[in-house]
Amino acid sequence: MVMVLHRLAGASLLLAATLACAQTPYAEDSTYRGLGGQEGIKKIVDTFIPLILADERIKATFEDTDMKQLAERLAEQFCEFSGGPCKYTGKYKGKDMASVHIDLKISNAQFNALAEDLQIAMERNHVPNSVANKLIATLAPMQRDIVTTGAALSHSRPDMGNFLATGGVSQLEGAGGGGITPWALISGYGTRDSWGGNVHYTHVKTQDYSLAAYGVALGIADRVEISLARQDFKGSLAPLDQLQIKQDIIGLKLRVAGDAVYEQDRWLPQIAIGILYKKNKGVGGLGALGVTNVTQLGAKDDSGYDYYVSATKILFEQSLLLNGTLRATRANQMGILGFGGDRNDSTRLMPEVSLAYLVNRKLALGAEYRRKPHNLLLDEEKAYYDAFIAWFPNKNLSLTAAYAHLGDITVLNKKKQKGWYLSLQAGF
Repeated sequence: MVMVLHRLAGASLLLAATLACAQTPYAEDSTYRGLGGQEGIKKIVDTFIPLILADERIKATFEDTDMKQLAERLAEQFCEFSGGPCKYTGKYKGKDMASVHIDLKISNAQFNALAEDLQIAMERNHVPNSVANKLIATLAPMQRDIVTTGAALSHSRPDMGNFLATGGVSQLEGAGGGGITPWALISGYGTRDSWGGNVHYTHVKTQDYSLAAYGVALGIADRVEISLARQDFKGSLAPLDQLQIKQDIIGLKLRVAGDAVYEQDRWLPQIAIGILYKKNKGVGGLGALGVTNVTQLGAKDDSGYDYYVSATKILFEQSLLLNGTLRATRANQMGILGFGGDRNDSTRLMPEVSLAYLVNRKLALGAEYRRKPHNLLLDEEKAYYDAFIAWFPNKNLSLTAAYAHLGDITVLNKKKQKGWYLSLQAGF
């Protein structure tokens, strides 16, 4: 991860110093073979150099660089780090990264831009994703010593500087994460020096019901997330074919520890705490039965709070994302059927888990589970779970499809509700 470095012979230098600072190879010969040996590494570097020279985010850094010499040093370092027979011969050998980069004023966005260009170069040379991720896993912790400033960035506009897909997608209640559970990741692609956000629309269709969810989320300094969402729940089968319930949700999330992306050399996950305030807007379509509010269905309240703590770990070397969330809640069906009920009215802790396999930098496959309270006599509420595929063609767009199992929803339609879930997210 190869950073923005200095100037070669007095001019700009981005990668060589970073790579030069590592003391020992990070992997075994299998990685060297996975990169294609010396010939394959040369092809990767030959692809990588034009990418960084064309990258508007960082190309100015290389205006005075001897690119031929830089290419030679990079090839040596990739070979050495991957367990090959090469040795680095450049002038930064033996120096630690912190001392080399302390005065270079490298930002997170610049660091990540180089890493992304390296990922693209490996991708174009058909390097297996597992091999590419091992290299990224080793380079990521270097961020602590290499990134020394955010002063070059403007806080007035988003920098879109974080890695592709690392903000997750939009969860049904508006928070960043998976489809049915929030993660500790912060929405948007803004780095710690900037901000970012997204708008989303999600549609879920089961045998008897449909749910539309839409909203906006804003991430600030990769630490704070604010989200607004609206849920529109409808029945499609008698006797609830006219049913319509709307709910508004305001969310706040704060990252309190760890870093899911850069701390590949530590077991501590990224940890965030969050709160969701939910306000049910009443029941439509059941006026003939005298029902206009969820409290008439057995709920104790038509508004309430969910509190949660999430822990997320991205394991690049294994191409995995793991998340665990613990939620304190009284919500019935996420709050769509109100809060508390005639069966139970206490706040209880409910576990939620997610697992995703990173097929490549643009595609993830995964599964989620979310346990829920059973508060209403009218509703034999069961756990949610799904299997999903998320595609991130670029930082401005993502598409998530899932097959979801939502369990029973009211005793009036006794089928276990399951069906397809589709979510579209636009980033800015």
